[in-house]
Amino acid sequence: MLDIMMATFNRCPLTQETLNSLLETTSQPFNLIIVENGSTDDTLSFLENFLNKNHIKIKSSVVIKNKYNLGIATARNQCLAASKSEWLCTLDNDVKLPDNWDVQCIEILKSNKNYGAIGVNFENISYPTAGNNIKFQSKPRGNLGTACMVFPRSLFKMIGYFNSIDYSPSYGLEDSDYGARIRALGLQLGYLLEPGTHLGVGQQDQGEYRSFKTKEHDQYVNKFNENYRLYFSKKKSIYFKWDPPKFEQINEVLEELSKIK
Repeated sequence: MLDIMMATFNRCPLTQETLNSLLETTSQPFNLIIVENGSTDDTLSFLENFLNKNHIKIKSSVVIKNKYNLGIATARNQCLAASKSEWLCTLDNDVKLPDNWDVQCIEILKSNKNYGAIGVNFENISYPTAGNNIKFQSKPRGNLGTACMVFPRSLFKMIGYFNSIDYSPSYGLEDSDYGARIRALGLQLGYLLEPGTHLGVGQQDQGEYRSFKTKEHDQYVNKFNENYRLYFSKKKSIYFKWDPPKFEQINEVLEELSKIK
């Protein structure tokens, strides 16, 4: 079974497109775990209506509601803490996926034990072809991003949660950090041959939202480079421990702070 884990924060129309794509392209039943990160638009009501319908492919679903936006890394960790299946998938809320992506990713990982994670490519860049039964792209360097990344629970047990301490609480290089820790284990990363579509490009992803992401990304590059060096020199543990109760208390603190005028 596959647990698909998604975080949402506003951009409700894109979330709708992503979930519709998920239903259309996923081959096997799955569990859906969503962290609603304090959206101020119609996202929460949409999710409640959407999940109240009888979707054959969704075996179970849960929506974890944050009163405030705790950031993508913390949201990913909340999803991981709630997951239970053998296979895990991080998913952004602004993508369209290729057909049969779920089965392909899992089969590739089963057949290629030297790969830690397989994802859907949104980069518009092709990489060398690898694989026997199912051909895929092998990415020689860098991370996959977590827009759609499938990996086994056994990997999660080895490297733990996303690093929600060293990077931006809102948007940073937490995905690159996760990929670096996978590579530090001696495992490779790859993409499916058929790419996906990033819905944000040319739409809501421009303007203020894109400027915000770029600023946050650039701010944490030096920290990522430092961590990368420490992981591969074995001077810093690749396992990141995360304590859910402590982060649940953040919502309570933020709520109290919001009452102070």
